[in-house]
This record gives sequence, C-alpha cells and structure tokens, in this order.
Amino acid sequence: MLPIIKKVKLPENNFPCIWQTVIFRNYGFVSTDNIASVLKCSSDVVLSEAKRLGLDNVIYDENWIKLGYMTVIRNNWFLLPYNQLLVLLGFSQEKLDFILKNEDFFGEKLGSFKPELEEVTYTPLNKEQIAETEKIARIVACGYRDGFAKKFSFFDDSCKEKGFLQDRSGVRIVHGYLTPCGDVFSEDSEKYMPDALLQEYAQKGINGVWVHAMLSVLSPYPFDKSQSDDYKQRRVALQKLVDRCAKFGVKVYLYLNEPRGIAVEKLGDFKHLAGRIENGVASLCFEHKEVQDYLYNAVKDLFESVKGLGGCFTITMSENQTHCHFRQGNNCPICGGVSSEEVTSRINNVILKAVKDSGSNAEVIANLWGWSTYMGWTEEQLINGIDLLDKDVSVLCVSEFDLDIEKGGIKSRIIDYSIANPGPGEIAKKSLTFAREKGHKTYAKIQVNNSWECSAVPYLPVFDLTYEHLKNLTEIGVDDYLLTWTQGGYPSPTMDMIADYSSQKENFSLSSWYDKYFGEKSKEVQRAVDKICSAFREYPFSIQNLYLSPRTLGLANLWDKAPSEKSSTMVCYAYDDYKNWIGPYPLEVFISQYNKLLTKWKEGVEILEKINDNQLIDELLTYSKVAYCHFYSDLLQTEYSYKKSMQDKNGIDELLIKEKGLSLELLALLKKSPFIGFETSNHYFYTERNVVEKLINITRLQTEI
Repeated sequence: MLPIIKKVKLPENNFPCIWQTVIFRNYGFVSTDNIASVLKCSSDVVLSEAKRLGLDNVIYDENWIKLGYMTVIRNNWFLLPYNQLLVLLGFSQEKLDFILKNEDFFGEKLGSFKPELEEVTYTPLNKEQIAETEKIARIVACGYRDGFAKKFSFFDDSCKEKGFLQDRSGVRIVHGYLTPCGDVFSEDSEKYMPDALLQEYAQKGINGVWVHAMLSVLSPYPFDKSQSDDYKQRRVALQKLVDRCAKFGVKVYLYLNEPRGIAVEKLGDFKHLAGRIENGVASLCFEHKEVQDYLYNAVKDLFESVKGLGGCFTITMSENQTHCHFRQGNNCPICGGVSSEEVTSRINNVILKAVKDSGSNAEVIANLWGWSTYMGWTEEQLINGIDLLDKDVSVLCVSEFDLDIEKGGIKSRIIDYSIANPGPGEIAKKSLTFAREKGHKTYAKIQVNNSWECSAVPYLPVFDLTYEHLKNLTEIGVDDYLLTWTQGGYPSPTMDMIADYSSQKENFSLSSWYDKYFGEKSKEVQRAVDKICSAFREYPFSIQNLYLSPRTLGLANLWDKAPSEKSSTMVCYAYDDYKNWIGPYPLEVFISQYNKLLTKWKEGVEILEKINDNQLIDELLTYSKVAYCHFYSDLLQTEYSYKKSMQDKNGIDELLIKEKGLSLELLALLKKSPFIGFETSNHYFYTERNVVEKLINITRLQTEI
C-alpha cells in the first residue's frame, strides 16, 4: 500500500508554470516521451520547451531510471501525483510500493505521506511568462557553462590502483559503495560490485562486504509462498557474487533482520502464529516451534546451497517489524511474559545452529544495535542477553554508543554515526569486554569515510580521528571491524590506514603512513588534516541534526519565502523545522559551534590549496570543499528559517548572497567528480540540475523579499 495522500502546504514554484518545473527537473533523466505523456503534449513540445529553459545541450541518460530512481522520485514527490509519477518512471504501483518500503526506509525519508497534488499539464506560455523564462534561461546557461563529471561513471577497468597491497590481518567489512538496499539479488552483482571496485577494496585491505538479505526471497517461505517464487535464481546471483569476491580475497556477509513480520491478511492458515500486531502487520511469535523451525530451515538451506559465504550478522532489536519484542511495548498474548533478551539471544542461537548444521564455516555475528537504553533495554538486560548467546556467536557493538560529549557547554550523548567523536562509549566498552571475557569474538561497528554527519562526499579527510578511534578500541581488545553502514563504502585512503594499523598495531606510525601515502607533501597534508579534524570536533552533534537538518541535501534544499509549516524528514526534506534540527543546542550555541567549525575547516582547506599539485591531494581538497559547502549551507538555512519565523528581515539579503555564492562554488566542484552527492541508499542527493534550480530559487527570492 502506497503512503497516504495528505493535504499540506506545497513548496513555492520557481518557474512561471508548474509544468516547466516538471521539464526542468526531469529532462535528460527520463525519456522525452515519458515527460510528454505526463504533461499531455507532444515530444516536440517537450524538446522545444527544454531548449527555451536552456537545457538544449542536455543528453538523456537511461541510467537514472535504472540506478538513480530514488533521485527522480525525490525530485518529483511534491510535484506530481501518484498516477503521473508512475507514468514518468514507467513503474507499476507495486514496484513503487516495494521501493518505498524496502529501500532503506525511503518512504519514511519522504515523510510517510504523499502530498495532495493536482495533475500537471502543458499550456502555452503568455508573453510575460516567456520573458520570465528568458531570464531563467540565462541563469541556466551560466550554470551549465562547462561540462560536469558524468554521473554513474564510478569504477571501471581504467581505475588506477591507489593503495598498497600487502599482508594485512584482521577483519574489515564494508557495505559496497554501489550496493542497493532492496532486492539485491534480483540484479547482476557486476552492476553494483564491479571487479574494479573489488580490486580497489583488495588494495585497501578490505576483506568483507555486507549486503541486505531477506530470507523470504532467498529460501522457501511457507507463510506467503509467492514471496519466494524466484529464490533459486536469487541464490544463483548470490553465489556468483560470493565467487567473484573470493577472487579478490573478499568474503560476503548477509545482514539478516529476521523473522520478518507479515501482513495479517496474508497469514491464511497461519493466523495462529500471529503475535504482536502493528498497523496491519503481524510478528511471527518466536515462541511457536513452527516459527523457530522456519528460521532454522531457511538459514540452513541457504548456507547449504550457497558455498563460501563469509557469514551473516543480525540485528534483533530493530526499526523493521520482526519478532514480537523488536521494540518495547509488546502486546503479544503468548510471549508477553518472556524477556526481550531471551527472545533475541534465542534467535541468534537458532541461526548459529542452522549455519553449523549446514556444514558451512560461516560466522554468525550478533549486532547488538538496539540492545540498549535507546530501545528501552536496561544495562542488566544487555549483559544478560550476551550471557545467553552461544559462545560461538560473535558479538558486535556500535562503538560510539553512549559516548558522553560536550559542545559549547551543552552535554549530550551519542547513539550512532559519529566520526567527529571517536569512541568507544561506556556501554560499548562494558559490552565488548564482557563478551570477550565470555569467550566471544568481538567486533566494533565504527563509521569511516563519512557518516550522516556529512554523507554527500565519498570520504572526509579526517584520518587522525579514525586513528584515535582505532587506538581506543585496541585498549579494550577489539581488532575486527564493521567499518560502515550503507554510507562510507568508498575505497579511500582511510581504509588503507586502517588496514596498515590492523597489521602493525604498536609498530604503526601515523606519520609514517602519511609519508607512504602522500610522499614529499605528507607533512603539509598532515597539518591540513589536523586543522580539519580540530574543526570537525566542534560539530554540534545530535541525532536530530544528523537526520533532520538541511546538511544532507545541502544546497539542493530550496528556500521558500514563507514558512513551510512541515516537519523535517530523515536525511531528506528539512523545510524550516530548525527547532528540531538544532536540538539539544540553543540557537546561539548551534551557530557558534558551526562558526568555529567553518573557521578551522577553512584553514585546513587553505593549506591543501597551497600544496595542490597532484591527483590525490586535489581529491582531498575537492571533498573538503564540498563538505564545507554542506556545513555552511546548514548554518545559513538555520539562520534563514529562524529569521522567517521571527519575521525578522534584517540580514536575509546577506544570507541569500552567501547561499548563492556557495551554490556557484558547489557547481564548480561538481565538474571534478561523479562521486559528489552520491550515497547508495539514497542515490544522488542532488545533481548540478538541483543546484542550478537553487540559483533560480535564490534569484526569485532576491526580487521578492
């Protein structure tokens, strides 16, 4: 079922006609014929009007519907009603529904609703509209003056090896930089895990990749057999991925979040298995032997069939509805009296037995994300849950969980996703130490390269912060890592540093690594990185800011003249909801911290600019500048939203000028790298088209405010 349709205040239009916005956002991304079908006009009209808007040099790229459909959906969510959106994409309603539900909570990122919209159709422009369009075309021509890096041109056989191949110990698992988050094995793995990327991973010391996996499409699913119709074909695809990765010394790990809930109406003869019910979805109560047997058989059969899997890791307290205790508030009449730690540990133990009985040497790793106060657990429950795990289950914790921080005099605590604040936190220390003492192999989940702190660049040059985190983990006996969630999988210099550290430990020298990697410029690079790391420590970290602030889309956030009156959504639309995204910081502290960050960050950038005479340093400089644009735009939109809410027009002109300058700077940077703005669970957050629309947007506001 698609998200509900809701009447909300719509964004202001930056073009004379709404249909022009449709053409501007989609020309070159979807076929001209599809745009024409949406607007109920001829393809010749679309071509003519695109030319009038200054888009005549844009070439259609079919990769957008294959590899960048989330970008297209996001750009049109507040523009086209469902029926026209489906025509534009060429998708069935079922396909769109699957994407929104299964592509890493994409529907929630869009707000969990569809705005009520009228159909958009073409009508000829009048003289005033033509004159206004000519002004817009001049802005577009300025924005598109030079060529941009070709999107999706990520890794191919021409990729140069940048790492240093050597014997390296330890386990380092990443999510593939291009790996999708939905029905992964319905696709050929060469599309999202090309040999060139695997070669880069091998050069950087990566020896594991993880992928999302749903048992209902990889093994027979008795509760709704239609879900597993093509499970054999998917296993073939998985086996191919395993075999291809093995050639590069890389193992494949499956992320299992099971047993998944099922819509009540699909239970049929299995209604007696229903436990907790939420929003029409029933958890399969794990007290039933049928459910335990299903999980055991599905895992055993999968690991028997697919040879050479490195293992799997589980999350058993989860955002997805799985067993009845997946969150607090269990209303199941059968298992309500059973503790959460009993159920979650038993699920891990059943999976371990299934893997062992399959004859596989694969590892089972229990990711304790959610075994925490964040999900309503006590520390006693956490320790008890670890104690109930079979000793052959490895234990993984989010390293920085429960880390106390203080920024600008405001104290808070980290849950996840911080590079700026090296862990481990106290709970992670206790959990991993206790698990090791009980005989478990232990892993730390850390976030390298980037995080939701700034996910629009492949990596941030903050090597010293990662090094500090690694040393802290060594002190508690942790040597193996899950290095990324969906973001952070780029084969970066950071990964090479981690691999060197893993193999050398007490003999590792960060300065020597800089010398190895950056040669004669190593001292200057290290000085620049030190400045950037110092800046990053000032970032006013909070989960609210990670998820709700304008920073993720950055300059692709369009500004409205009037308050938008909507709540921010996760890593997507920020609107004017600044009170939520600055929390827990008072506005003046938030602004002060960002000013400290920007001042120090710029000092690091200036050092890199002075020594920029090779490709690797230019890469550091480019991504540092892009990140700076994101942080600065976050600050500017916060100030803009605040001033609007207070009806304070003083200084708004200056904010518009600064935002326009940043937009022009980002446009220049977008010419240098196709990796800018891409993150696999969101596709491209923005392209040069979005940034040019921001220029149009700011120009309009400058004339109206």
